Amino acid sequence: MIISVLKKQAGLKLQDNGIFLNVVSGVTLTETAGDLAIAAAICSSFLEFPIPNSVAFIGEIGLGGELRPVSRMEKRLNTVVKLGYKKCIVPKSTEKPLAAIGTEGTAILGCRNLKEMINTVFTANRLI
Repeated sequence: MIISVLKKQAGLKLQDNGIFLNVVSGVTLTETAGDLAIAAAICSSFLEFPIPNSVAFIGEIGLGGELRPVSRMEKRLNTVVKLGYKKCIVPKSTEKPLAAIGTEGTAILGCRNLKEMINTVFTANRLI
């Protein structure tokens, strides 16, 4: 589903590419909180633009390309901060509430949809 949404809503021409996803340690993804990270990884490979190791992603992707919050956003963000990430991309609707919980050293960047996430993360003039 994520690949289809990237093709339709973000305009990426992925149809001529083989796409394989490998999650470290054989972890099985059973919830949608990793949707945004998976989409970012696919974009990174397709655009040949690496994502810095200091960036995390939390969010679900809707069929229209919109980014949605997931359960326990605060707890997830606290874990991201503890792990030392410097930036975290989240759905725009959660940007202000999450910034208020005290994320010392971690910038919270909200995006409304996949196109906005791609422009924020993969713009050649602005490496986040």
